[in-house]
Amino acid sequence: MKLDWGYFRQLYEDVPEDVEGLRRYLGGRVPAVVDHLAELAPLRTRELVPVGGYTGDDEQLWRIMKLYALSRVSDFLIDMSSMDFPVHAEFFEAVGLTPFEHADAFSPFHHEIVDVVQDPSATSVTVEEVLRPGFWFGDLLFNRAGVRVRAPRHLVDATAATTSTLYFTFRRGTRRTDDLSHGWGSNSQWRTSFPRFYADADGLHLNWDGEADIGHDPPVPPADGLGDPPLDERRELVLHRCFVRGLPADEADRMPYGDRLSLLDARWPLPPESVTHVRWNR
Repeated sequence: MKLDWGYFRQLYEDVPEDVEGLRRYLGGRVPAVVDHLAELAPLRTRELVPVGGYTGDDEQLWRIMKLYALSRVSDFLIDMSSMDFPVHAEFFEAVGLTPFEHADAFSPFHHEIVDVVQDPSATSVTVEEVLRPGFWFGDLLFNRAGVRVRAPRHLVDATAATTSTLYFTFRRGTRRTDDLSHGWGSNSQWRTSFPRFYADADGLHLNWDGEADIGHDPPVPPADGLGDPPLDERRELVLHRCFVRGLPADEADRMPYGDRLSLLDARWPLPPESVTHVRWNR
């Protein structure tokens, strides 16, 4: 395979943890990262997924796994960043990703809740402050912007939103996380797929590679077994990537990775009319 899918893994494994060493290390690798991102250009736009999903012979799958390795670098830099050392934003702007804030309105598609101002007088969720920008890779959401929100407890509970398991995420220094690499060996974990969330003319497409369309009620294809979580919880978890209204007893043991949802917009609470349906298979 011509695609050098191991480059971003090596970038992550060699990254230094001291501030000045980190900045020098990243600065020296910007041109190479730009070149490697160019290999991943087909991921910039949403495509119809083959029936049965991608196999190991499909180069698109290897691109998706390669981008996952770069997301590990992103998670590490988010943890290392501060107001005085915005290394995450500096690096990903330098390699050509497009920053955004989406500060005019709260959107769980665009925003990761980092902090909550609990306000019983509020009637909606609003963005108080953008703490770090998000980034696009074309139409593909590479990472969400981190925000502080103001909200009433019935819409966003501060404890749930900031301490529940953050899914589709390898690491956050401040909370428990989960992705499909967790629990695998030192080599197998790098065959994890990057979770693809797209925004394009047809809407917002959450976890595009998920097989179950949870925009339908009941979901299509039907869920396996009788013990599946309520549909509203499944939608909340894919939309926010964590629980924000409360903490179900099994909140750390969910498996949202097979669920897919397309929306016209991503307000919260999610109105039924926001759900849309698009063609998925080719």
